[in-house]
Amino acid sequence: MNEHPTLILVRHGQSQHHVLGLTGGWTETPLTALGHRQARLVAARLKSELQGAAIRLVTSDLLCTQETAAHIVEALGVAATVDARVREHNNGDAVNLTMEQAGQRFPGVFGRPWELDFRPFPNSETSREFYERVGGFVDEAGTTSGPPLIVVTHGGTIANIVGRWLRLSAEAFSQAGCDAHPTGLTVLTEGPWGQRRIERLNDVAHLQGIEGWARLPV
Repeated sequence: MNEHPTLILVRHGQSQHHVLGLTGGWTETPLTALGHRQARLVAARLKSELQGAAIRLVTSDLLCTQETAAHIVEALGVAATVDARVREHNNGDAVNLTMEQAGQRFPGVFGRPWELDFRPFPNSETSREFYERVGGFVDEAGTTSGPPLIVVTHGGTIANIVGRWLRLSAEAFSQAGCDAHPTGLTVLTEGPWGQRRIERLNDVAHLQGIEGWARLPV
């Protein structure tokens, strides 16, 4: 049993919302063929690196993460636990809309400065509410000893998890952030004196050479 907690964060593979121009968030779409390939590659990498070590696996309840987690379940031979706290940002009435439709229906939302307490769409979460929802999961995970915890989740959620893991306030986190490529790996650990560490951030080495792998933003 590990004395100090470790979180292994995996963003879901490419989803239909990525290629159809949808708003994401709580919009439910399956993985694309590329997304399934990405998920198989990250599952194989986890199997190779973990080498049979005991792990726990948690996934968001949204479809793209469930489908990604299924490949990891098959590779590692473990069961997945569903936790809705690691869903993506709740985009309320913008669910299932394209970005263009959301911009037309809710003018002034896109392009405005980032605000913690701004509610972008009716029935959506503010950024602060999103951070606190995800933070509840992180706070619990950070006080639980045991095998490393793999979390299959979403890009925005990963950024929130990293911020909370580093014990940033919502205000401090609102001035920072990080990106996560589909099936990118982020590893968070805790040192012997309780220091929170980022061991890896958005590691996509397993995707090199296939269509859609992450490159430098030049």
